[in-house]
Amino acid sequence: MPFDNPPNPMYSQDDWTVMQAAYDKAAATLLVQSSSEDEAKIISETVMMAFNRGNRDVNSLAALAVITAINSHPAVTGQEKRYA
Repeated sequence: MPFDNPPNPMYSQDDWTVMQAAYDKAAATLLVQSSSEDEAKIISETVMMAFNRGNRDVNSLAALAVITAINSHPAVTGQEKRYA
């Protein structure tokens, strides 16, 4: 899991819980098994960025992360991009 709550957190435990839930949902959708996979990094960065911009909805965060990961995947190159 890429979200670890540091010793001096700038996020509350509730914030981490929301981000973790969104990550887990997106990872399950994309069948990401390991936090070392490229998609895992894209998911976590997208979730955190959207959260920092004010999005607090788990489903919305997860959907945005899935779409971003799909559009970032090399196999999608040349195909129509999907947007949230």
